[in-house]
Amino acid sequence: MRIMPHFSAEGLSNVYLITDDERNGIIVDPAHIDKELLEMIANFCSNLIAVLITHKHRSHTAGLGTLMKIYNPAIYAYSSDIDGYPATALPDGEELMIGTLKVKALHVPGHSIDSLVYLINGAALFTGDTLLSGSISRTHSFVERALLIRSLEMKVMKLPGSTLLYPGHGALSKLRIEKMLNQDLLQYESESRLSRRI
Repeated sequence: MRIMPHFSAEGLSNVYLITDDERNGIIVDPAHIDKELLEMIANFCSNLIAVLITHKHRSHTAGLGTLMKIYNPAIYAYSSDIDGYPATALPDGEELMIGTLKVKALHVPGHSIDSLVYLINGAALFTGDTLLSGSISRTHSFVERALLIRSLEMKVMKLPGSTLLYPGHGALSKLRIEKMLNQDLLQYESESRLSRRI
């Protein structure tokens, strides 16, 4: 498996191209399709077979229309429709093979109701806007924030510390680092401990 990050200035978002040993390609969150990304696909991918959408915010889907005009990949998401394109809706915990890669979808609501993270080959985690390097994403209310943190604790933080983290914005990280240093998660843990004592 090869993972190539691409930074999209539009929305300040990360786009990822993943290829397997047979040069099948997957795009995670096609934020914006520019010449550099198209060249990357052409150079490293024989067949673009899938697009994984972490959530429907435009800063992560704006390039989908351009991509669909050039290629014919299957779209996977929590919803069955992404910007007017039909998608395969993935329930929580769904596992599938895309090319020779094993993909597991985990539903992690809070930032948005349709947020999915994708664990690929048990080693690489694509988190969209749920878990970022050093923080979690913003939410609209305290209830949504608590839901997001609880979802992360139950489904993401239990994964091995060696899991590589590929967020929708910002720098790459490792789950072990987030367990030790992520200020939002540490603050929530501290508040939870305090409330249990009272």
